[in-house]
Amino acid sequence: MAQNPLFIVFEGIDGSGKSTQVRLLAARFEACGIPCVKTAEPSTGPFGREIRSLVVRPAPEEEARLFTEDRRDHLHRVILPALKAGLTVVCDRYVYSSVAYQGARGLSPDRILAENRAFAREADVTFLLEIPVPEAMRRIGRGRGNSFSVFEGLEELTAVDSIYRGLKDDLIQRIDGSPPAEEVHERVVQILRRIWPCLYM
Repeated sequence: MAQNPLFIVFEGIDGSGKSTQVRLLAARFEACGIPCVKTAEPSTGPFGREIRSLVVRPAPEEEARLFTEDRRDHLHRVILPALKAGLTVVCDRYVYSSVAYQGARGLSPDRILAENRAFAREADVTFLLEIPVPEAMRRIGRGRGNSFSVFEGLEELTAVDSIYRGLKDDLIQRIDGSPPAEEVHERVVQILRRIWPCLYM
């Protein structure tokens, strides 16, 4: 068991497999007796519900504000209390999603990152799942009967992918998200064991 509860984040474009990897890792932790909480952004709080209900995207600045306020709420309502209680947190999207998705709309990625770092607890590790945009679009289409959200256009995901691939952070672990989910999951576990040898899983 790790000395302290971990805050683990999965990032990547839509269709990269983040939600599946969050589910698999949380189940692995529970099976190994490591108490954890799985969560996601947008959250289930008031700002998160507003974001999820969007049919048309607001102006970039307003969109960034909504995600920032949701993150503040999510931190104080879910993430920080869980960590304080000794629970490892596995999160689907976090700060770098704002950097990539709102950055792709013309806002400064550096400014977004600075604004979030002013209040957001840093993840202990961020797994960035990388997958070609056309494959991501095929996955989304298969999973939802060709129904795409306002964040999932081809040009949009291409711009988002470009920002993700340009991120520089020693705490980011880049993983090829193209193989079968179980194979990707085992790669995640291998990396966690290497970083924290005392983590028995």
